[in-house]
Amino acid sequence: MTELTSVGQSTVEPEPDGLTEKALLSARTYSDPEFLELEKRYIFGRTWQFVEFCHNLANPGDVRPVEVNGQPIILLRDSNGELKAFHNVCSHRGSQLVCEPAQNRKTLVCPYHAWIYDLDGKLFRARHFAGVDQSQIPTTPEEEISLKPVKVAAWLDFIFVNLDDQAVPFAQVIEPLEQRWADYDFRDITYSTSLRYDFQANWKLIVENFLESYHVPFIHQTLNTYSPFVERYQISISDEMRGIGQGTYQPQYNDGIELPRWPIRSGATAKAEYFNIFPSFFVGVMPDHFFAWSLEIQSPTRTVEHLHFYFCGEEAAHDPRYEGCRKTTLNNWKQVNDEDWDIIQRMQSGMRSSSFERALMSHKMERNINGFQQRVLGAVGHDHTYGSEGDR
Repeated sequence: MTELTSVGQSTVEPEPDGLTEKALLSARTYSDPEFLELEKRYIFGRTWQFVEFCHNLANPGDVRPVEVNGQPIILLRDSNGELKAFHNVCSHRGSQLVCEPAQNRKTLVCPYHAWIYDLDGKLFRARHFAGVDQSQIPTTPEEEISLKPVKVAAWLDFIFVNLDDQAVPFAQVIEPLEQRWADYDFRDITYSTSLRYDFQANWKLIVENFLESYHVPFIHQTLNTYSPFVERYQISISDEMRGIGQGTYQPQYNDGIELPRWPIRSGATAKAEYFNIFPSFFVGVMPDHFFAWSLEIQSPTRTVEHLHFYFCGEEAAHDPRYEGCRKTTLNNWKQVNDEDWDIIQRMQSGMRSSSFERALMSHKMERNINGFQQRVLGAVGHDHTYGSEGDR
């Protein structure tokens, strides 16, 4: 199996044997609150973040509150069904406008002084603002009294926002993956179920574990029987997307029943590939199902992971006929993630040791991690000496 070359070159030279390279990130960066604050400001505050499902915000007038990097945000569909996002704060006194999901809304009404906004974010009425029964709208410039917009985009069943007004369009970020998976027809992608894991570990360890298969024959011995380590290869298609592919994928049967597969272009070969969309969203396609995973950062050493699974069409996702196939698929993923949950937390615990300054990585088997760490350090503006042994 030919391995694909990673984008960019390492800024840390391999050791003299040509096999080993020191990690760009020191152990300290996986537990340091100051480094997490840098990540929140320069990574999570400037990249596209998954926040909601399109199937939960499907109709005009649907409204949902979400939180992005500590910021309250409103997602909504306007009267024309267009997806929009605003900071979830009234321009009058700063009250949060929306606290619960709602449907069939025509306006947004502040619960404090009943300022009313239309679904375009414009102030429609300020009741009694000019005196009793005098609902004159303030003469303040419109951009000051309107709700403040947030960049928003949808892809497949996933809604993303970016708090950075200068951010590149999401379409530009996702284009390399769309091109790579252009043979697939995902029009019938249908949500089925989710899992949740609470890690006592830094978010970066979860990403890095996802980006390498070196551990598969040791940690995932069952997985290695149907997704062999020897058939896996590293992929880097942009500075924002790295992942793993495998040469073969054999869906498991239940009483002779097989899940429906994604329609693909004539002559194309179905892939089994998994990508991290920097920083904390993951997608994977197999011939008969699809996953989307996201990370919710709680602290430097605690991360909640949400795992969402999709199948091809309503019947595949929910019909009792395919229940056995779905159960087998989900049980397999649960076993894999149970195993990862344990070892990732062991790594976090081990990094407390004063004897461990930074990882020693395989130049060949773990080069995806090097690319990911370059992206982290490039964003926060620190070189590879950050958190060195002398800084402990």
